[in-house]
Amino acid sequence: MLFALCVCLPLALQGQETLHYAGALQVGKYKGEAGYDYKVVGQDTLLNGPFIMERSNLEALLENEDSSFLFSGTFKDNFPEGFWRFQFGEFQSNSETQVIDYQYRVLISGTQEETSGTLKMGKPDGPWTYTVQQIKDSEVEKTLFKSSIVFEDGIPQRSFRVENENSTLVGRFLRNGLAHDEWSLYATDEVEAVESWFFNNGLLQKIQNRDDNGTKVVQLSIDSTKRKKTINLDTRFLSVLQLQLPANDTLNIFESGMPKLLAENTLYYQKIDDILSELGESAFLPEFKVEVAYFPLDSEEIMQLDSIKVHFEKSKIISESLLDNTQLNILKLSDEEALFLYSVVNSISEKFLGPIKKVVDYHEQDILEFVTRDQLIGKLWPLGKPSKEIEVTDIKLPKSFVLPNAEQFEFDGNTLTSIRQLAQYAAYSLDSVQQLLNDKLTQDQRQQELIALEEELIAQSKGLNSLIDSIGNNVPGIDKDALLQIKALAETSLSTYSAMEEVASKFSYAGELVDCYTQLNLLTKVIAELPAQWEEIQQNYQDGVWNPFTATVMNEEVKRRITAAYSRVLVPYFLNWAQSDLSCDNVDELVVLMQNTYQRMNELRNEDTSKLERKLRKEQDPKMVMQLFNIQNQVKEN
Repeated sequence: MLFALCVCLPLALQGQETLHYAGALQVGKYKGEAGYDYKVVGQDTLLNGPFIMERSNLEALLENEDSSFLFSGTFKDNFPEGFWRFQFGEFQSNSETQVIDYQYRVLISGTQEETSGTLKMGKPDGPWTYTVQQIKDSEVEKTLFKSSIVFEDGIPQRSFRVENENSTLVGRFLRNGLAHDEWSLYATDEVEAVESWFFNNGLLQKIQNRDDNGTKVVQLSIDSTKRKKTINLDTRFLSVLQLQLPANDTLNIFESGMPKLLAENTLYYQKIDDILSELGESAFLPEFKVEVAYFPLDSEEIMQLDSIKVHFEKSKIISESLLDNTQLNILKLSDEEALFLYSVVNSISEKFLGPIKKVVDYHEQDILEFVTRDQLIGKLWPLGKPSKEIEVTDIKLPKSFVLPNAEQFEFDGNTLTSIRQLAQYAAYSLDSVQQLLNDKLTQDQRQQELIALEEELIAQSKGLNSLIDSIGNNVPGIDKDALLQIKALAETSLSTYSAMEEVASKFSYAGELVDCYTQLNLLTKVIAELPAQWEEIQQNYQDGVWNPFTATVMNEEVKRRITAAYSRVLVPYFLNWAQSDLSCDNVDELVVLMQNTYQRMNELRNEDTSKLERKLRKEQDPKMVMQLFNIQNQVKEN
């Protein structure tokens, strides 16, 4: 942590000598009086020696309540080291005092949190106990929470115990921190476990729950031949577990007692980790480890997920705007066709967008790589994927909606491709319904919406121009011709829009321009990142080589044909595309391609590329280079 008080120290003091500070200090939300030793190395202040920080206010206690705390321990070269103690108190007083041994004493009530143990290089090492107690009249009334964990170099070891007022969890770890054997949750005053999770070397094999109706056992299917990955036992693991359970299983992992108790334990330890991390270098948070099957996403699947997200977000905007449209909700009461179209939107929202939103969320939470695509689709649509024919029966004359080109969409197969097809079908269907409903909305309503779209267009246009000017002036090494073409395309598109007279055409084109401007903004940022990305790639493609003549380790560039193909073939191809062939129809394609190519460059550094490098020797065709880089499926002819 850098402390402002050290910035103005004389240069003569900025050495290795130990200095001392005593005074006010704020760490996160905690403000108090602190005393600590430190040393200044260059421009950095490194805590080194005893540390104490505390706060208590008798006046606040007597008037209402007081929040007190105490942090004490030792640092070594900015790492918490040795014995540490933390106390947090929330107290009230009845304002009655006693005189004992020539001292005034006040009885207090409230809660007291306390934890202590040994740290080694910022990691817990040895036994740690975290206790939360309820205090009444300065006496411990009851224990609200208690956690006892033994660590070795930050890794939980052997058995542990976590308990609150309602339940107690006991379990154990292997030396590598993996969950092992039976983890049992006991309700207060009960002998038998109400919930048990059975692990084998980190792999969860079954879950057993007991209630008044008997015992339920959920057996997890484990293929020992599948690739495994070690992750934390946290909310992400619980989401993975929920997807891995059989489609007909009703067990809600998030509502069971064990995850709730583990989450409570994590919150308390997180509080300490936040404090130590702001002060110095720390990795205090206990990481309970588990093993899960691993099904990594390939580059094509990542492209499919990007497309799914784009179509979902577009669909969500249309769906919400129609379902929440006040005029449409009134119109559907008297217009059978409006009611039908409204019902189609509602059905798409429930049967298509609801599950697709989960796919987008799972991807953002890094969950999809731990479930098979069969498991994913089985959980999303347990009764089967929705039909292209969207039936509406809650009207006088039931009928169905089908896109005119529905045969182009293929929902079959348990792949991300099929989900992308579903997302596209939903987006195109909603767009079609929106156009039909536009004819039913009053001219005034459409005019108001058009005004809002035009205001957004103007704001986006100004924002894009400002971004391009800022990047062109402040970022060295940027291809300004590409930025000028982006600006020119935006201005030309806006001019085309302004020349339109027919309201329906303007409304449709304005929506397209909003999407186009969003992608142009993103492309501008992607182009601006090229110099920094190239510098990063150059650094990554370096290996240290011993030079016997200078007796030093020198950096030497490796895989030169790969980096040359990127810098001399692919990047010029992208920039030429932006300068000469850019349009609102293909800007999103160029953005995705540039992003995925950069990602592929980072992957190739760690792969065996000797065969690839031979093939790249004289290759100058950018599309062939992308094919050799295994990103050819992401390219359309343009």
